[in-house]
Amino acid sequence: MKMDARRAFQLLADGLSRNGGDDFYPYLVRLLSTILDADVVLVGRVVSGTERIRTLAVCVDGELADDFEYGLAGTPCGRVLDREACIFRESVAETFPDDEMLSRLGAEAYLGVPMIGPDDSMIGIVAAIYRHSVHRVHLAQEVLRITAARAGAELVGRKAEYALARTASQMARLNHQLDGTHRALTLLRLVNRAVIRLQDETALLQEVCRLAVEDGGYRLAWTGLAPEGDGQCIIPQASAGRDAHLLADCRLRWSDEAPAGLVSQGRCLDDSQALAFSSRISGAVCATLAKTPALAGEVALPLEFGDGLTGVLVLMQEQAFRISDDELELLGELAGNLSFGLQTLRARRHQERTQRAVLDVAEAVSARSDDAFFGQLARRLVDALGADAVFISRIDDSVPLEATLLAGLVNGAPAAEFRYGFSGLPCEQTFRHSEHLIARGVKEQYPRAAELVDMPIEAYVGRRLEDASGDAIGMIFVLFRTPLLDPEPVSYLLRIFAAGASAELERRRSDAHIRHLAYNDPGTGLPNRVYFMDRLQTAIGEADRCQSRLALMFLDLNRFKEINDSQGHDVGDRVLSEVATRFRNCLGNTESLARLGGDEFVVMVEKADEIRAAQVVGKLLSALSAPVAFDGHRFNVEVSIGVAFYPEDGDGPRELLKHTDIAMYHAKESGSGYRFYAAEMGRDLRRRLVLATRLNEALAQGALQLCYQPCVLLEDGSLMAAEVLCRWYDPGLGWVSPSEFIAVAEERGMVGALGEWVLREACRQLRRWRDQGLAAMPGRLYVNLAAAQFEDPGLAGLLCNIVDDAGLSPHDIGLELTESGFMADPEQAIRITNHLRKAGFALSIDDFGTGYSSLAYLKRFAVQSVKIDMSFVSEMLSDSNDHAIVATIIAMADRLGMQAVAEGVETVAQVRALRDMGCRLGQGYLYSRPLSGDDFAQRWLTPREASQRLPVAAQLDPLPKSS
Repeated sequence: MKMDARRAFQLLADGLSRNGGDDFYPYLVRLLSTILDADVVLVGRVVSGTERIRTLAVCVDGELADDFEYGLAGTPCGRVLDREACIFRESVAETFPDDEMLSRLGAEAYLGVPMIGPDDSMIGIVAAIYRHSVHRVHLAQEVLRITAARAGAELVGRKAEYALARTASQMARLNHQLDGTHRALTLLRLVNRAVIRLQDETALLQEVCRLAVEDGGYRLAWTGLAPEGDGQCIIPQASAGRDAHLLADCRLRWSDEAPAGLVSQGRCLDDSQALAFSSRISGAVCATLAKTPALAGEVALPLEFGDGLTGVLVLMQEQAFRISDDELELLGELAGNLSFGLQTLRARRHQERTQRAVLDVAEAVSARSDDAFFGQLARRLVDALGADAVFISRIDDSVPLEATLLAGLVNGAPAAEFRYGFSGLPCEQTFRHSEHLIARGVKEQYPRAAELVDMPIEAYVGRRLEDASGDAIGMIFVLFRTPLLDPEPVSYLLRIFAAGASAELERRRSDAHIRHLAYNDPGTGLPNRVYFMDRLQTAIGEADRCQSRLALMFLDLNRFKEINDSQGHDVGDRVLSEVATRFRNCLGNTESLARLGGDEFVVMVEKADEIRAAQVVGKLLSALSAPVAFDGHRFNVEVSIGVAFYPEDGDGPRELLKHTDIAMYHAKESGSGYRFYAAEMGRDLRRRLVLATRLNEALAQGALQLCYQPCVLLEDGSLMAAEVLCRWYDPGLGWVSPSEFIAVAEERGMVGALGEWVLREACRQLRRWRDQGLAAMPGRLYVNLAAAQFEDPGLAGLLCNIVDDAGLSPHDIGLELTESGFMADPEQAIRITNHLRKAGFALSIDDFGTGYSSLAYLKRFAVQSVKIDMSFVSEMLSDSNDHAIVATIIAMADRLGMQAVAEGVETVAQVRALRDMGCRLGQGYLYSRPLSGDDFAQRWLTPREASQRLPVAAQLDPLPKSS
């Protein structure tokens, strides 16, 4: 149903307020077609004595169609005969394959509601048919229920007119019958007139009693009602005659506990038939009447008030009399007509109250405001139902169940907001069963109910408020000081008000949820970037007014990506949640925390100077001093913090946040934990931005250069392999350090393209050397692979294609990997290195000893050599620790069947020491600086004397020959 609740109820109320007429049902189906957005709408009546429906009006695709009659067997309409709503959200034609109408209409979904007559029987149906599936049917079902009540009342009214016309005809024929039936006929005629003329139930009953006495000649006439749930009891409602005052305080019973009760009236109600007693009244009406000898005969006639309520019309005479079967039959018909009139009045009153309730809800919805809606709804509910108290509440997420009052009225006065538990209240049954009704005896069953309103409670009607999914979200109930003689209309009207309350409560909950999603981070519950930037703008305005300073802090977790990559995002999210909790717990009320996204947080400290900012930074750093541990995981999480101040470090939120980001980046680079922003940091950032732009251009234009550094045999300095090194000269920037531009490439995601370019150019150079007829490389060209390249599962295939394009073999190329590269995702690295090794590439671990290698993983990698980092080699002759590290790496490599290659060899003494420790290979400035392709070929790939190429070799003692 596409139409909103407010518009639907307004249209429905307008339509149902029309007077009946020949076009009533055609207008009704067109209206429902519009409100429900249904393809087919029909209203039909049950053909008397059959299981067939005759349509009163049909609307197909917005146009009226011809009426028809059809059997209910094998159709969804047949299930409506069970007097329950029939709902098929989808596949209705498949469910009822024998229903030709559904097939002809192409039906997919069906909603049907019964029309119930005054005698509680089903008299017809109202149905909506869709050619598509429907899922949200709660509002549509309520619209159909309300429509069915009005359509049924119209049908009942038409039947009433027919019945009254038939009775008038019978009266004309009976005028010619025996004089003994004249009194009954006269009374019947007068009562029928009263039924037609009077519009109030009490006035009608009183008029019937008066007519029975004044025109029917009876001494005393009275009517009584037998309320539901009160055992065998009759309460007088109206009376006329000389002894009518004697009934004023009577409460008449005929139960076993009251043997002097109403035998005649009780039998009349038990047997549901007219009874005449011509001897002394058997069983006095009450103690006072029992002493009235003038009352010697009576006729008891059963009445049906509707909605299951029964009563009696009692006509009493001064002397015993005999009544003919014809007269008794006429009086029985009188009672039947009176019952029908009473039922019609009740149906009309029910219809009017329903229309008024729909209008009240529609007006409340159209005048919706967050403050007044439920208060207005409560007041309208009290007016419509005549309740002494009403409560509309929201169910809280608590155990045991509790609710918070949204609006309440007690004796016409608003109730203060409070929370209450369900235990000991009828609300508990309402929550379980959706609806709960107690017509009398609440104070005995639920003594605690009186505490809510501070008055004795006799009756309760409550309904659960539900969202579109049927989940309980609230509660609405009304309380009465006196018993409910006719609770059904109260229950029905409460459903209408409950529908409006449910829609409003769900709207508010949805609005709150949308606001929360819009301004809060779902993973941590912290304010998000949108909320924080708005909050920061407000705080800056306040700082301007107060001439104060404001500190902004940018927090970024160090190496958090490693947790996500190695443990998965689920674990990473839990770490972030714990970090957010620790940050939140360590901050005060004047310090605002938010999550910008990923592993980035911000903290704002109002009216802060450097000292206070440093104190807050200290608390944030201390918050992560203990490891984050859960489910067997244990992580040492560190954070880098950048701090900037308003107004000196930025004149607005965006500039201030940018500068805290720059300061954080410098804190991360320096490893200091935190840094305060300084102007020169911005210059560093601008240089990095320029470098990123120019590097991207250089890559696109092929403006980078490759150099080659030999790897030699330490025994005699002969060439064994060469490492490919990338260099960059920019016309505007000059020579840019590899450590600087490679870091920029990694930051900007260009390292993959850079690595691919280096390998292609190195392969082309090797191909040119061979084409020039130079001496063959005795070993391989080693090219560096970056950590980011290992994130590509197709890396092995890409490298093979590059080598193959150059006309080379993977056996010509070696690949140098950094420890951080393969430790980010060790399992994937193992798979990739195995593929590379099988393809023919040689693998080496670069800068070994500076990363976080796990020996358990190292032995599983398909590497052939490790390169000892130059930081250890350069100090090994003066630092015993470095000497021990170098010796250990050489020994470990030897045990694992790998070659150890020393980097940064610059002195003969280092060569001697390395040889003594068993290292056979090395590279460094002692042998050669990195050379261009042509210079490398000239020096290392052309025939020359070894002494000319390697003057250092002459300074070394030959290695002892193995015995």
